[in-house]
Formats: sequence, C-alpha cells, structure tokens
Amino acid sequence: MKLFCKDEMQRLEQAAAQTGTSLGTMMDRAGAAVADEVEKRCRPIQGRRVVVLCGKGNNGGDGFVCAGELFRQGAVCTVVLVQGEPQTGLAKEAYARLPKEVPCLKLPGDRQAAERAVRQAEVLVDCVFGFSFRGELPREAGELLALCNQQDCLRVAADLPSGAECDTGRAGGETFRAQATVTFTGKKPANCSYPAKEYCGETVVRQVGVPAALAEEAQTRMFELDESFPGRWLPRPDVQCNKGSQGKLLLVCGSYGMAGACIMAARAALRCGVGLVQVAVEKELYPILAQAVPEAVFLILDLEAGRGAWEPKLLAALNGCSACLIGCGLGGLSETLCPVVLAHCEKPLVVDADGLNFCAKHPEVFESAQGPWVLTPHPGEMARLCGDTVPEIQADRLGAAKTKARETGAVVALKGAATVIAGPDGRCAINPTGNPGMAKGGSGDALAGMVGSLLAQGVPPFQAAALGAYLHGYAGDRCAAALSQRAMLPTDLIEMLPQVFRHFTGR
Repeated sequence: MKLFCKDEMQRLEQAAAQTGTSLGTMMDRAGAAVADEVEKRCRPIQGRRVVVLCGKGNNGGDGFVCAGELFRQGAVCTVVLVQGEPQTGLAKEAYARLPKEVPCLKLPGDRQAAERAVRQAEVLVDCVFGFSFRGELPREAGELLALCNQQDCLRVAADLPSGAECDTGRAGGETFRAQATVTFTGKKPANCSYPAKEYCGETVVRQVGVPAALAEEAQTRMFELDESFPGRWLPRPDVQCNKGSQGKLLLVCGSYGMAGACIMAARAALRCGVGLVQVAVEKELYPILAQAVPEAVFLILDLEAGRGAWEPKLLAALNGCSACLIGCGLGGLSETLCPVVLAHCEKPLVVDADGLNFCAKHPEVFESAQGPWVLTPHPGEMARLCGDTVPEIQADRLGAAKTKARETGAVVALKGAATVIAGPDGRCAINPTGNPGMAKGGSGDALAGMVGSLLAQGVPPFQAAALGAYLHGYAGDRCAAALSQRAMLPTDLIEMLPQVFRHFTGR
C-alpha cells in the first residue's frame, strides 16, 4: 500500500483540481467524511456535545465543514479556533458557511470557556494542523491538546493527529491521542510508523475526490507492506530445481554459550526454502549444532591454530555461497571473524547482532563493502551504529533508518513495532505485522536467518528484508493467536513458517 508524504499529497490534490474536482469540493468531502465517522462511532449523535478544534489552515476548514454537518444531524457543536481566525481562502469560505447557531471560541481570549467545553465534551474532533505540521506544538495549542487527551470521550482526528509529523512519524507527548483518524486519499507515513501510529488509533482511509488513476500513478518512495507482497516477491522454485539451484547460505554465527542463536538462524533459514545451509563454527560447538540442525553442513574452524589455518577455508566458503549471514551469537569471536567476512564477502550479506556491534566500533568497514549488505539492528544496536540514544532512535525511526541506509549503502531493517526497511535508493517500507510476544531473545536470530535465506535464493536485498520482516511478523501473529503473546517462543515462530507459506503460496 502506497504511503503519501506531504509534498506528494499536495501534488495529488493540485492534479485532482485540474481534472475537475476543486479543492473546495475536496474540503467539503473531507469534513463530511470526518463527521460520518464520528456519527458511526457515537450513535445516536443527536444531543451529543461535540467540540471541534480548528486550526488556521485547510485542516481547520475540514473542521468547520465537519461541525456544520454534525450540527445539522442534531449534535450540540462548539468550535474552538485554536490558532485564531482562519487564514487560507478555503478555510475562510468554510468558516463563513458555518451555521450561526454553532458557537465559536477563539484562543487565547476564550481559553477558559474552551477548556470548559473540552471537559464537558462527549466527542472531541481534532482539525488543527493536519499533514503540514512540523516541529514543536505551540504552547497554547499543546496545552489544550493535552487537556483533550485527559478526557474520557471519543476522540477523532482529521488526516493526522495534531502534533504528528506526516513524513517522519515523530510525535511528542502533547500530540492529540485519537481513537480513530480519518485520513484522506491514502495513508501517510505517520499513520503507520511509531511513535505517531500510537496516537492515530484506528486509521480509516476515505476518498475525497483524487481520481484513483492519479493515486495509482503517483511515484511514491514509501509503502506499507500488505498480504499482496509475499505472493509477488517470494521466489517460485522451478519444477526441475535441486538444492544447488535453491541457493547456499553461509552462517558465520554462534560461539560458546550462545549456540542457540546460530541454531535458530539456521532453522529459520531452512524453513524459508534455501537449498543448503553451511555453518562456519568453532570446533567446540560442532557437536551441539550438528545434533540440533542435522540438515546443515559444517565448516569447522580451528581458531586456536592461527589465522593461516582457518582463514583460507572461510574465504573459500564465502566464495562458494550465494549469501552470507554473520553475527548471531558471535560474541567475542566477532573481533576475529568479522574483519575477514566483512572485507572479503562479495555476495549479499546480512549483518546482525554482534556483527552490527563490530560495525559500530569500526564504521570504516562500510567503505570497503564488496557486495550488497542488509543490516538488521534492534533500536539498541541502531543507537550504537548512529552514535545516538535509544530514545532518539525511537523518536524518529523512519529518519534513522533512511539516514543510515544512505550513509552506508546498505538496506537497513530497523526492528521493533512497525519495523522500518530503508534502502540506499530512498525506498522505504513499513511492516504492519508482529506483536509484543515477539520481544524475546532469539526472535531477531530467526529474522536474520529468514532474510539470509531469501537473499541466497536470489531475492534482491530490499525485497528480502521487507519479505523477511513481514513473514516473520505474520508467523508471530499466528503464534500469538494459537499460544498467546506471553507464552509464545521464537522457536514456535520458526515452526509456524510452514503454515505461513502454505497460506501465501498454497504449497
């Protein structure tokens, strides 16, 4: 599903106006759509106390239309001019058409009356800023929105909750916290990405006059993954395929005390259809791994014998694989193995966990990358990569992923709620699947194995990361439904993959 940034929406609306649907008509339809959503969620609307918060721009114009519609349906409406009189031509026209019986309170002069109306409201409708908002909320507006959030009533936002940034998904603590957001034409990045997504509640898309053909033709760089993607992007094995044609994934993972990470990555990779998994592992771990993953083959590394003994074997394995995964459970071995793999791997490479921590300490490795990389950091690893704090990363997940992808030339899959997949070419996908039950050690290892498997089968890096994230979350959601979020384990997720693939491919 396409996501429309602010500039893209403005271009779409202007293009629609040239095809015969005026901006005024679109405003009327937008306001009516918000009113309709309110009425659906608050029946009967007759006699209900509704407060519509309006800004000075066109989002405020939507609010004037909404207030008029609800008044005509019998609601007891009050309009609060949060930024004073409307300033745009369309908003002024909508304001002039507001029924005279609808009282309008203007800040700052009518602040006490506005606060009293908010406290008495059964419905609050936010039409202050919309998708054009950036930066920090003005103090007076922020205080009123914070008061709104304290009320036990229905809260609905028009297009985006005020305080949420359309393109970045940023949102501060005073952002209007809606139970439903009526967005127009199509979703915006902030409707799908945290932290703003949390303030949107349920996002409802309503069409207001932009022709479907225009929206379809729009060249957006951001999208939300949906159920159509696996069927389009998953590789379809040829009837005459063999294990050699299905790809060979090399895992440089695991260390004494962290064998489980390697096991889960390998099992997840095999469940995703790769023809052969080879595990490069120190000799102490071989007996454990060979029993846990009998389908894999092993390259035994005698690390105590000196670099000259094991490095040629590892380089040969890198040359012979279709893709490589490094980092899961690697621990202290990362300082030994990462310099070799990161400097010499010419095949698609997934870097996870301790591989990412190595990159954070040695950022120069990105400059010498030989092939395409996929980075799969959780917020803590991303913070180390970026030299930021976790709260800074979480405040702008889209921006952090896009910036790091551009800086490193790698695809970045920033894990967490609504995983963000960013490509160095500017493309960005947001994953809607997954749940808090997946926040357990081992989930990331499974994801890394899945992405590596898809890369080894020839799926391009951006698609592999996006597919892996979507299928990983989808399997997690099915596990939660069957086992509960609390009790589900990463190993359950891996074992759920056969059902997931049967659902999407029929085989």
